[in-house]
Amino acid sequence: MSSKRLVIVGGGISGLVAAYYAEKQFPEMNITLLEAEGRLGGKVATFRDEGLTIERGPDSYVARKHVLTDLIEEIGLGDQLVRNNTSQAYILDARGLHPIPKGAVMGIPTDLELFAQTSLLTEEEKAEVTERLLHPAADLTIPERDIPLGEYLRPRLGDALVEKLIEPLLSGIYAGDIDRMSTFATYPQFVANEQKAGSLFEGMRLMRPLDQQQGPTLKATGQFLSLATGLESLVERLEEVLERTEIRLETPLRSIEREDDGRYRLETDHGPEFADDILLTIPHRQVVSLLPEVTLPGLANLSTHSTATVTLIFDKETALPIDGTGFIVNRRAPYSITACTAIDQKWNHAAPNHTVLRAFIGRPGKDALVKESDEVIERVVLEDLEKICGRVLRPERIVVSRLVDGLPAYTVGHAERIQEVRETVSSHYPHIHLAGLAYDGVGLPDCVAGVKMTLEQMALQQPQPCQES
Repeated sequence: MSSKRLVIVGGGISGLVAAYYAEKQFPEMNITLLEAEGRLGGKVATFRDEGLTIERGPDSYVARKHVLTDLIEEIGLGDQLVRNNTSQAYILDARGLHPIPKGAVMGIPTDLELFAQTSLLTEEEKAEVTERLLHPAADLTIPERDIPLGEYLRPRLGDALVEKLIEPLLSGIYAGDIDRMSTFATYPQFVANEQKAGSLFEGMRLMRPLDQQQGPTLKATGQFLSLATGLESLVERLEEVLERTEIRLETPLRSIEREDDGRYRLETDHGPEFADDILLTIPHRQVVSLLPEVTLPGLANLSTHSTATVTLIFDKETALPIDGTGFIVNRRAPYSITACTAIDQKWNHAAPNHTVLRAFIGRPGKDALVKESDEVIERVVLEDLEKICGRVLRPERIVVSRLVDGLPAYTVGHAERIQEVRETVSSHYPHIHLAGLAYDGVGLPDCVAGVKMTLEQMALQQPQPCQES
């Protein structure tokens, strides 16, 4: 009997990780990976030039999500892991830059003495936050159904803190409006820790980094990890360690049809491929078009928006009036940029001989600028930064990177809709599986965890060898 064949469609991080773990989990299976573009890695790409190691896509991941660290160490890149520096970061509003309060976890205060020092809120607003945290309203209950994140947080923290601090910090990560974002699919740890500790305040104190829990004498450590050689090194190493996977670049998938024997025929630009199992890690809209036998509103109606990063590279002697790792912009502030990172301050490895700013543009419903020319984007970003810095800026180089329609919005009910999508696909297209950005989380560790879960479910569907009596 010939070996079964798995075809993985999509050569981003999800597809590469799937190939890596599938080789281990299915040693008898033939594996092919199809990628439409001429390179692997998808959204992960690193700009390397003249001693610079600057990310064009994601620049790090949350250190507490160990699933990606475990993978990095397993493939021999553990010695390249680096943590971010922990100097001050800011919120920018119409009044100017305000230090993000010390002792806050994802914007939620866990040390009220430190929180009292913030200039971001008025004294009355800080008093309201303190009262709500220490004396939660008697009618607050743990939500049993998914609700908007804003609806969950506002009664517990007040509108002022949500609008001025939490919304800028959290909405950018999941590319959404905080008053439409799913609580259960984006920040379920808020609810879980409130339930565990009895209040949101005590629950968030459980989430404090070790250095905050043990007091100010312990040196603060960065909560994000990256690779000294750039995150594209993860892509390159995964490709290197794959032993049985046949990788085919520049091979877009055009259609999927089921054969009479139950296998699938995949039409590509280079002829047909045949598979017993298919794992689709491509953008969700492509999934909808490739599976015409089913209606998948959970994917068809999943909205996306576009973002871009603009990296401004200066000579090392250029001092910028941003004393810290960068700032996040309040959505009501009069700027087009949504955030800005001082790369050389945040990461020791990234730009040892330069001063580098990395600005972000593109909000949900306000992302038209991303599709303009590089020249227009550069001009708008420079105008914003010059207004913020108070002087003319003359970068040596500017690098624009776009992610068009690349960030899905996890709105209320997302997890239930995705579960329904997977069940529908499984019932109409047995042995076709889904993984990637649109399903189980938008961070790199979330993609890895989602792939592992999908492969475990795939293993349960494989025929079991007959046992001799």
